[in-house]
Amino acid sequence: MPMIQIGAAAVSEKPFLLLLLVVLMIGTRFVQPEIITTHDPVFNIESYRNQVLNAVEQHLFSSLHEADLESIGCALLMSIEYLLEGKTKLAFVLSGMGLRIAHAIGLHDESTWDPLENVELQVRRRVWWAIYMADGYAAQAYGKPPIQAGGRFRVLEPQDLDDITTCPGITSYEVREDGSLRPVSSFSYNRYKAQLYSIMSAVMPGMRLKEIKDVYSRLSAWEAMIPTELRLDIHRNYEGEMQDKGPRVFTLQALTLQLAFDHNMLLLLRPFLVSKRHLSIQVFSQSEPNSSESPVTVRDQMITSAIRISSIHQHRGIIRLVSNTTAAAQVCFQCFTAGVIVAMLALSDVSSPQVPKFKQALARLINILSLAGSGTLLSKQSVEILTDTMHIISSQEVSALIDRVAGDSETEHSPLGNREAERALGDVQAPEVSSDVAVDDEEIWGELGRPLDLDGFDISSSTSLYQQLALFL
Repeated sequence: MPMIQIGAAAVSEKPFLLLLLVVLMIGTRFVQPEIITTHDPVFNIESYRNQVLNAVEQHLFSSLHEADLESIGCALLMSIEYLLEGKTKLAFVLSGMGLRIAHAIGLHDESTWDPLENVELQVRRRVWWAIYMADGYAAQAYGKPPIQAGGRFRVLEPQDLDDITTCPGITSYEVREDGSLRPVSSFSYNRYKAQLYSIMSAVMPGMRLKEIKDVYSRLSAWEAMIPTELRLDIHRNYEGEMQDKGPRVFTLQALTLQLAFDHNMLLLLRPFLVSKRHLSIQVFSQSEPNSSESPVTVRDQMITSAIRISSIHQHRGIIRLVSNTTAAAQVCFQCFTAGVIVAMLALSDVSSPQVPKFKQALARLINILSLAGSGTLLSKQSVEILTDTMHIISSQEVSALIDRVAGDSETEHSPLGNREAERALGDVQAPEVSSDVAVDDEEIWGELGRPLDLDGFDISSSTSLYQQLALFL
C-alpha cells in the first residue's frame, strides 16, 4: 500500500516487485484473450509476457541475494515458468536455489524464528512446504536425489488463513496436526499433499523389503484418511458446467490428489518390474486370521494404481479444466509413467488374460494425454511412444501365439503325453524373498546381467521426456 500511495519503492522491495511480475507473467498464460480485449483492444499479451520475462531475468540474481520469502517464491515460480517454456534445466536449477535460500534463512527450522504474528507465521510455513514439495517432485521427475531428503526439518503444517471455503453440500472434518478437528477447507488439499511427500521422502535406492512394506502401509493409511471432499468418486458427475468456483476447485484437487497417490505407488514399486519373479512378492499380508482382505502382491498394486490412473478418462470435463491450469503437465507426466508401466506389465506375460485390459488402459491414457496436453509437442511425443508400445504388445502376442502352437504340435508327437509333459516341466513358482533382502535397481539389474547406470542421465547435457513433462507443484 505505501508503494501505491507514493509511487516509489525502496531497493529492499525489489524481491516483492519481481515476485509480483512473475505472478502476472504466469497468469497471462491462462487468461482468456477475449477478456483482455474488452479492457484494451490493442493489448499484445505475448509482447507483455516477453517484456516482463526480460525484466525479471535482468534482476533475478540480485533478488535472490536478498534471501527472503519473496526471493524464495520468485525462484519457485520462475522454475514453473521455465518448465512451461520447455527450459527444463533452468527450471531444475531454480527450484534447487529456492530451497537453498530457505536453508540459508533458517526456514526449515521453526524453532529459530523470531516471534511472529499469525499471518506471517502461516505464510512462512506455507512457503517452506511449497518449496519442500517442489524439491520432492523435482527428484521424481528428474531422477535425482532430493536436496531435502528425509524429515530433517522442523516446520509445522500451515493452518487456514482466508482460504476457508468448504465444498457445497459436504461437511467433513479433518484431524489437524495438533489433534483438533476442523472443517475440510480448500487449503486442506495442500496439507494432505504435503503429508504424501513426507511419506515418499523415505523412498531411496537400496531399500529393504521391510522398509518398502512400511512405506506401502503408510501410503495406504494416508489414502484411508482422505476426506469425502477430496475423493474423486464424489465428483464423478461434474463435467465442467458449474460456474461456482467452490465445487470446481475441490474437483480439481480431488483429481490431482488421487493421481499423486497412485503415481507414488508406482514409483515405490517400479524397481520390481525389471524382474518377473519379484512381481509376486506380497506388499500386504493379512494381519487378522479372519480378515476379509486378501494379500496384495506387487503386481496387484501396480495394476490397481495404473488402471485407476487411466480411469480418469471418464472425467473428461475435469480433464478439460486441468488442461487450462499449471497442473496439466503434471497430469501428462503421471499418465505417461502409468502408460509405460502398463506396457511393461503386459509384456511381462503377453499370454495373460489381462493383456486386453492393459491395452484398453493404454488407449485411455493416450486419450487423456491428448486431452490434457491440448495437442502440445510433449503430449504428442507421449502419445506416439505409448502408441508404439501398443504395437509392440500386439506383435509379441502374435509371436507368443505362434510359438505356443508350435510347442503344442511338438508335445503331441512327444513320447510323453500332454499331462506327463506338463508334469515334467512343472510350474515355476516365485521364490520366497526375505524382508532383509534389499530390493533396488542395482540388485535387480545385476540379476538380469545388465549394466546399471547409477548416475542416471546428465542433466547438463540431455533433456529427457520426463524432464520436459515435469511440473513443480
